[in-house]
Amino acid sequence: MTTVRDGAFVAFLTQLRAHDLDALYGTSPWASLAVVRALDAVAKQIVLRLVYCAPTTTTDGGGVHGIGADVLARWVMDTGDARGALERAMARLMRLRVVLEEDSNDARADAENDVAAMEIDAGGGAFVGSSPAWAFSVNSTKTYRVHGAFAANVREALERGFVGLGEDGEDDEGLSSDAEVVSRVPDRATLNAYAKSKWEDLLLTLTGASDAFARPGSGAKGRLDAQALFRAAGLTTAAAASAAKKGGSKRLRNAGVTAAGFRFLLTTAQEQIWVLLTQYVRDSQSADATSAISFLLRLSFQRPGRAYAMTGTLSDTEQDVVRDLTHLGLLYTFDAKKKSYYVPTLLSSGLSGGGFAGDGDGGGSTESSNATAADGHIIVETNYRVYAYTSSAVEMEILRLFTRADYRLPNLYVGMLTRESVQNALRAGVDAEQIVGYIRAHAHKQVRRKKPSVPHTVCDQ
Repeated sequence: MTTVRDGAFVAFLTQLRAHDLDALYGTSPWASLAVVRALDAVAKQIVLRLVYCAPTTTTDGGGVHGIGADVLARWVMDTGDARGALERAMARLMRLRVVLEEDSNDARADAENDVAAMEIDAGGGAFVGSSPAWAFSVNSTKTYRVHGAFAANVREALERGFVGLGEDGEDDEGLSSDAEVVSRVPDRATLNAYAKSKWEDLLLTLTGASDAFARPGSGAKGRLDAQALFRAAGLTTAAAASAAKKGGSKRLRNAGVTAAGFRFLLTTAQEQIWVLLTQYVRDSQSADATSAISFLLRLSFQRPGRAYAMTGTLSDTEQDVVRDLTHLGLLYTFDAKKKSYYVPTLLSSGLSGGGFAGDGDGGGSTESSNATAADGHIIVETNYRVYAYTSSAVEMEILRLFTRADYRLPNLYVGMLTRESVQNALRAGVDAEQIVGYIRAHAHKQVRRKKPSVPHTVCDQ
């Protein structure tokens, strides 16, 4: 089977225990919709067919059976590529517990014993095909059915036109229309600048170029311990915390950033968010984990730039999550009329979009690729000179990972891809494909009109 890496969001879900996924699908329609949105095209087609395929009663009336593998095989073209795509899609759906083997209710529990042996990449992505428990063959004699609660949620969403899916039929539970509250919500530009500033502070703290998350007061209630989160996720070592305490002035090579941390910086913001949220949920109380995950997924369907009530609407666990996400830039909070409100930013709206890092040309989700394409800024010449029209300190720091910095102006970074700079990146754990992929994904809009956007001489070298 072809190896395909899951995105961080889907990898997070597949690492949950069976009863946690069952509880999530059973209590949150948003979780089911988030999974559908994160699936690749073939898996989406399978799911949308299966949710309306009722189990068939056996001839002796003794039970029901699902859809056979031979029937599923007839849903795709009779070619090797099509069959391979079906097998990969079914393996993904089985790992997400969306599709279950008939009469194999304990298959997930048995496979969980092998989870530790699965190959997990540093970015949090699990590799499809690394565990035989999730193998699917078009020649199999087994039958399959869709998860009952998952199917019910998807059918309800489709039949209602995605209206009235929340608790008590509310789509936007807690959404405030009060004029005074609405007037306190920042405009789109201000909200985007706030989210970008918060996230860049977090990434700069990871690189050691900032102490924004290590300043006095960062340990206050509801404030994330960013350094502990980085260490737990394997992005930094204890040396990073020491560097931060000494002023955070040291650069990447001396700040205790691990190879996984280097690769983390080259991924999309969406992937980065889920790598950190995965560790955040793991560190949460196990009893509150399902509630926290459910809220995170509901959040991805709420409207950016609109105010939602915290007081009297969210549980204590959910309010704690809101406070923590505020410090990541995913939410903006304020008080009005003796109540607390939160406003989703664009960072939170893309939490469940895209799902498989192996799908597509750029290695990231379509949504993320489109977002970066809109504000691409990098130009690479055949002489290995790199120009980046950006004022972002984080983007300049990322370019320093694999280029020699020559000039740094307020809105322009000029560097050079040299043998030494690239070898330093390779020794740090960044591979050549990631470097080229990052440059290509962030290519300037003028450069993207050319094919290829990165010169062949640069890629080959």
